[in-house]
Amino acid sequence: MQETVVKAILFDLDGTLVDTIEDIRRSLAHALAGEDLSPPSATLTQHVVGRGLSNALKGVLAWYDHRVDEQRFDQLYQDMLHYYREHFAVYSHPYEGVVELLGHLHRQGFLIGIFSNKEDGLTKRIVSTLFPDFPFSWVRGMQDGFPRKPDRSGIDYFCRKVGLHPHEVLYVGDSEVDWQTARNADCPHVLVSWGFRPKEELLALQDSVVVDTIHELEDAIYGIQREGSEKQS
Repeated sequence: MQETVVKAILFDLDGTLVDTIEDIRRSLAHALAGEDLSPPSATLTQHVVGRGLSNALKGVLAWYDHRVDEQRFDQLYQDMLHYYREHFAVYSHPYEGVVELLGHLHRQGFLIGIFSNKEDGLTKRIVSTLFPDFPFSWVRGMQDGFPRKPDRSGIDYFCRKVGLHPHEVLYVGDSEVDWQTARNADCPHVLVSWGFRPKEELLALQDSVVVDTIHELEDAIYGIQREGSEKQS
């Protein structure tokens, strides 16, 4: 990977910037009720999220060892989506210190974006509701015909949009999906341990950079930038 000063930061949304788990859990529970299944726990919900809501529902059904045909699954998925679209930010909230961090980074001149595996419309609604005044350079969720993470296409698209190379973009997430996305795009990464994966799982990922607090995340961002600047000089 080339050494370049970081000029932009892309964030994952769920588990990184925003604690969305309770609204997702309730949306899954709404769908599962149609099959007379009990609501998933928060721990199970955390385990299955990260690759889009469709895969989250598949993961919960697999955990219950409950099989449905494709047509029924599509109906359950639409039931879940309909509920979630109506209740997307009842309990969801930015993690403590996130709003302040984004402000600091913006004032330092970083371009700030969001790249999520959540449905694009939901991603944009959550961001506009919870961060109404922040000038994100790019907010993108899952769209039909657009590869989901860990495919690198989203980062490449962002880079073309803002005129940067992937090695000038830092990707910040909370899961193995985010780690693999950064590796696939050949860009630096930081993983936060306050999200939806146990810290030990993040530390087990090869060459992972893991932080525990907002202050550690900010220090890591500036440290990566300083390191790149020193190697260029």
